[in-house]
Amino acid sequence: EVTDAFPVPDWVPLSAKLGALLAIIALMLLTGAVVGLGWQLAHGYTHLEPGLYLGMLALNAIPFVLIAVLTLFLQVICNNKFLGYLLSILWAAASTIGFSLLHWEDNLYNYGSGPDAPYSDLNGFGHFLAGALWFDGYWACLALIMLVLASLFWVRGTGQSWRERLHEARARLHAPAAAVLLVALLAFIGSGRWLYYNTHVLNHFQNSTQQKIERADYEKKYAKYDGAAQPRITAVQANVDIYPYQRRLEIRGHYTLVNKHDIPISELYVNSTEGFTMKSLQFAPHSIVSADKDLEVTIYKLNTPLAPGASMSFDFTLEYAPKGFTNSPEGTFLAHNGTFFNNGVLPQFGYQPQVQLTDRNDRRKYGLKVDVPRMPPLGDQKARANTYISNDADWISFDTTVSTAADQIALAPGTLQKEWTANGRRYFHYKMQQPMLNFFAYLSARYAVKSVDHDGVAISVYYNPAHAWNVQRMIESASDSLDYYDSHYTPYQFKQLRIIEFPGYVAFAQSFANTIPFSESIGFIADLRDKSKLDYVYDVTAHEVAHQWWAHRVIGANMQGSTMLSESLAQYSSLMVMKHKYGADQMRKFLKYELDAYLLGRANEKVAEQPLANVENQDYIHYRKGSLIFYALQDYVGEDKLDAMLKQFLIDKGFQQPPYTDSQEFMDALSKALGPTWQPMLNDFFWKITLFDNRMISATAKKLPNGKYAVTMKVHAGKVYVDGKGKETAGKIDFPIEIGVFAASPAAGKDGKPLYLKKQTVANGDSTITVVVDGKPAQAGIDPYNELIDKVSSDNRHAISLQ
Repeated sequence: EVTDAFPVPDWVPLSAKLGALLAIIALMLLTGAVVGLGWQLAHGYTHLEPGLYLGMLALNAIPFVLIAVLTLFLQVICNNKFLGYLLSILWAAASTIGFSLLHWEDNLYNYGSGPDAPYSDLNGFGHFLAGALWFDGYWACLALIMLVLASLFWVRGTGQSWRERLHEARARLHAPAAAVLLVALLAFIGSGRWLYYNTHVLNHFQNSTQQKIERADYEKKYAKYDGAAQPRITAVQANVDIYPYQRRLEIRGHYTLVNKHDIPISELYVNSTEGFTMKSLQFAPHSIVSADKDLEVTIYKLNTPLAPGASMSFDFTLEYAPKGFTNSPEGTFLAHNGTFFNNGVLPQFGYQPQVQLTDRNDRRKYGLKVDVPRMPPLGDQKARANTYISNDADWISFDTTVSTAADQIALAPGTLQKEWTANGRRYFHYKMQQPMLNFFAYLSARYAVKSVDHDGVAISVYYNPAHAWNVQRMIESASDSLDYYDSHYTPYQFKQLRIIEFPGYVAFAQSFANTIPFSESIGFIADLRDKSKLDYVYDVTAHEVAHQWWAHRVIGANMQGSTMLSESLAQYSSLMVMKHKYGADQMRKFLKYELDAYLLGRANEKVAEQPLANVENQDYIHYRKGSLIFYALQDYVGEDKLDAMLKQFLIDKGFQQPPYTDSQEFMDALSKALGPTWQPMLNDFFWKITLFDNRMISATAKKLPNGKYAVTMKVHAGKVYVDGKGKETAGKIDFPIEIGVFAASPAAGKDGKPLYLKKQTVANGDSTITVVVDGKPAQAGIDPYNELIDKVSSDNRHAISLQ
């Protein structure tokens, strides 16, 4: 009552409270910025970008400011701080949890929300900033309306009834306040209309419920065509024009289609990509049976069915020319600087099972069979007609010309045939000299290029000039990988190998024929100065190069186990490159990382875990478990023996036409190469879900008169078999397990020198093992390098107590 009696305008106390809230927001964000700058400087990074940091802080501050205004408005309107707190908490809960449960995902009615403006060093804020700022302005208008109303209803003195407050508000509504309120209201309505026009008229908005309904409708309407005979793509010729600064894309494509079936084909089931406009389409005389614009599926009937063995041309022109902005960040594939898209945007034939819903509850809710769609089972001979990558093509011939802006370089798989400039644009003609998978990509950006000749193979890295830190590391890994794979497998089938940076909107690398797009966020900006940490840039590069053999030479059929033949073997191959780089005694950190990732992944399995040979494209199995299994196998049977088998498999199954190979054929070849002695281990590793419980309980050492040390270890060894749902059955240790004794670590992150390392028979349960070593021991371990699939990765080693 005292402060309310001060002779100050009504807006002063309101502004003071808002100013205090804004000061807290500014202090919080600036403190974070200062800590971030200090962290960078303390770690030797001096390329500071204060302008960028302030811009990002400003974008991050806007939602906080909007929330501050809302909470202040609620406090004023209810005139009770505890009720105001409650209303603020209820709004926060509704906006973060309630709205998402109700699938209220349209930013137009979620106060303070808007599309993100993801940042990339390569592309900056790109085309995302406009939409984010428009939504911020939209909600700022509403916030200004709330501030004006709060000032009108601000309580001074003891009069608190709503009748009194309404009377006071009318008295305070002078011309300036009324003008601000009217302008803010008109701006709010006008910007809302503009946002609706952009997000719902120029662009197609769907919430997650609508997207699931659409996927369910696709399955309901077109699953009946799954497996129907369709022609196969045998050749692709494409002219691709990228207009990065206008964000426009035009593709003029030519398919050669061949009927590889025993029956005539009378209908084509053509799937298009949302957002792409089919400007023209030409092929054999036909009629349209149905054109489903909602699901982007068109069924054409050929006037003359395509006879078995016959071929036909399929010519099309596509355009992608987005307008306005969307409700969420979309169109990351076409950037001002850093375009990256693959042939998934081109027409595809036949039913596309990857569209199906996989969550049981969703399938039940939308009227589908509750059983989750699974990959075809191992042994399904019909499924061997396709690879797991494509169901409408085998190996294709490929020729493409791609153009881009004058200051950018455009890339695609194949060997560069010609480069020229015309009409202010750069053109690049690429052609593949040998068959390749129907899996290719296009990239364009302002690149710096570093190239080396490695035994006749041109290794090139295309990168943001500001991201040169790890370029040489990538070249080194690619060179080491080619050396290992050429000598242990088969000769590299191309004359070029390109690694190409793309914006960090997603974090992965991907291997196409002789072309490896690599996200800036997982390699080009990695800090590898700490040698005790995982050198994941070297690792990822080696993995992607390995795919030139495991996928781009041998590809598995579309069934269980297929990704073991690509992802597991690529991951194993990269581990072997690292083993030769760093030494076998320094591989534990890589293996432990894989084991921990596998254990975490299986804990989050929603359907059912599968043995490695039956893996159903489950990342944690084919990447993490697969690499460990193959690494352990080579350690037991010998690297040369395993690699000889892999080489022969590459020769036998390379560039194979249908029926494609599968994991059963691979396991048969592996069993034959290794012999019956190793069959129990192969069963444990590949055909069962086997978990070990190996622990080093304690370890002591006593110095002997001759200067050597007697090391006594108490160990526990165990093994269980697990079904897909997690039920365990006791197993028996039936092959040797490695026991190791190690000297002290020479440096952080490095393992000590092995003083004793031997695979030996270990009893089930607890047992005691004593060995004699020459040097002073520091650690002892059972399966000390984490090669076996252990329940706990951190208890295999134990410090040795000297007596």
